[in-house]
Amino acid sequence: MRATRALTAGSVPSAQDLVPADCGAGKPAAAVRYDTGMRAVRMVRAVQPDEIVAEVPPAMMASISPGQKLYVMVQVSPVVVQREVEALQPANPGQKLFVRAADGKVFSVFYAGETK
Repeated sequence: MRATRALTAGSVPSAQDLVPADCGAGKPAAAVRYDTGMRAVRMVRAVQPDEIVAEVPPAMMASISPGQKLYVMVQVSPVVVQREVEALQPANPGQKLFVRAADGKVFSVFYAGETK
């Protein structure tokens, strides 16, 4: 896999951060470990943009990464309320995660997946 941007040790990579790439003849070094508490992989070392690392199954990478801006939407009959929040933990569709609103309030939301 190839890193699309610089990643620091301890960060949680998303599927956009590590993309499939030809590894060549050599076996690339592992750069992640699975964190059972976060239910996602974490970087064990820093990597630079375009660095080749050992393959990581996409299901182990988070769809949502900490720090990512999201919109929480609630619909009651014809009314839809939308609020911008920041993810505080990684998540995949079907999981709950904690988010922080602009006013500093932290709350839990259910991540259903990408919506159209």
